Amino acid sequence: VLRLSELSQEGSIPTEIGQLTKLRELGLSGMQLAGAIPSEIGKLTLMERLSLNDNAISGSLPTEIGHCISLVALDLQDNSISGSIPSEIGNCVEIASMSLQQNSLTGSI
Repeated sequence: VLRLSELSQEGSIPTEIGQLTKLRELGLSGMQLAGAIPSEIGKLTLMERLSLNDNAISGSLPTEIGHCISLVALDLQDNSISGSIPSEIGNCVEIASMSLQQNSLTGSI
């Protein structure tokens, strides 16, 4: 579990996040993070909870999010994520809670 929520750390999510392959929960909410979600997030196949809400994350949702097959909760609300919701998110069959509002995403789930 890695929770750094509400720290005033500006920057972006580093690609090295993909090296934390045993991570089960990543909480980076309200940290003023900008930039895109790196495709390396897909290497976190054991991750159950991903909370990146209340940041300034932009770009599209990477298709690799579909590799996070253990996800139970995904919270990306209140960012600037745009583009279509990747169909690969359908691989995350364990998701019980998904918050994508207040972004510019299109498409269906």
